[in-house]
Amino acid sequence: MAISTKSSPQNTGRRVWHTPTSKAALYWCLFALLFCALFYLLYLVLFKAPIFTGPWFDRIFRAGVFSYLMILAVSAYSLRTRFMRSLPWKSQNWVWMHMWLGIAAVLLALLHADFRFVLHGYCANLNCVTDHYWGMPALYGLIFIAVSGAVGRLLDKWQARSIAQDASTNGVGISKAIKDRLLELEYVVERFSAGKSEPFKQYCAAAIESVGALPGNVPTLSAKEQTDFQRAYTTLEEHARLEASLKKQHQAHIVFRSWRYAHMVLVPLALLIISYHGIAELLINVLHILPRG
Repeated sequence: MAISTKSSPQNTGRRVWHTPTSKAALYWCLFALLFCALFYLLYLVLFKAPIFTGPWFDRIFRAGVFSYLMILAVSAYSLRTRFMRSLPWKSQNWVWMHMWLGIAAVLLALLHADFRFVLHGYCANLNCVTDHYWGMPALYGLIFIAVSGAVGRLLDKWQARSIAQDASTNGVGISKAIKDRLLELEYVVERFSAGKSEPFKQYCAAAIESVGALPGNVPTLSAKEQTDFQRAYTTLEEHARLEASLKKQHQAHIVFRSWRYAHMVLVPLALLIISYHGIAELLINVLHILPRG
């Protein structure tokens, strides 16, 4: 007995889901901008006065201290998302803190380095790599973390928008729902193929394996198989369309996942270099606990 099928109606309307922007985005942005503006004003005006002497009043060093403190605060976001989910605030608020304090840390680090290696004082030989306790790699590592984070944010927005747009128009939804629907359609095609000729079965099997488009070599069938073949063909068209939709969503996931793996590997390495530079400067040049090498 033939089983009739009805293709799921496609939702032609366009819906894109997004998370409302938290007020924390504005608060952290203002804090980061005002904090950096304070140090840049001190750099340009107050710290030129002769009363500010010694390492604790060094305009460059103080910016470096707060830059490193902000780096530690930014790193706390990873602890919040992976190990300490009981910490206060919503996850979205931590994301905004992570973003704006990361930008502020870069701005203060540039001030700490007096914009060396960026606007002047470029490397003439390999010795500058290890000078000042790996100062140049530490600065570049921090810039890399900020740029990588910005790229990840853009990829995340692109991924979410791409998946949401596809889920709004494919008539089924996100990848999990697509997989369930594909399995249902394959069962329907299998029932239509039961007891049919080999060309009928071969075409259906080839169509199930195809992605995005059905095979063009439609078999020549007997009159008694034509009705079931038309129904199977309609089902296979929906299957091919949903396969293409699933592939599109899967590609969006792969792009973002690839960035995440690279970010998770390279960022800890950059943090190690930054921490070595900051701790060495503190223990050797400020607190004088360790002798200069």
